[in-house]
Amino acid sequence: MASYLRTEEIKTSLRVLVNQYIEECKDCKQIPQDFIDLLRHNFLAKFVFYNKKEETIEIGINQGSEPSGYPNIKVFSFPVNKASEWFDESFKSDKNDLEFYGKLLNRNEIISSSELVLI
Repeated sequence: MASYLRTEEIKTSLRVLVNQYIEECKDCKQIPQDFIDLLRHNFLAKFVFYNKKEETIEIGINQGSEPSGYPNIKVFSFPVNKASEWFDESFKSDKNDLEFYGKLLNRNEIISSSELVLI
């Protein structure tokens, strides 16, 4: 059976999923692969790392190339318990982004027991 979701419903479901990812980070002391995928997608990040010691998520974003041809990667860091706050700011509502979010939600058995269809 298929579920049809609007943009706001997708956003709400993703908030629940992000909170679940945060709890996983705290409990397992590692970042789930789906959370890495979401962070890389929303921030166009080159890498995502969970710093266990400081309980922060570090995201590397390419700021352009150095004259030597090497990429200029800037690292942003935020506490894992603040991850849900960045979500509203980084949410994208283009068709391709919504398709990515739908696929991510479809992979999560707790949130989705049926196929999600975007409308």
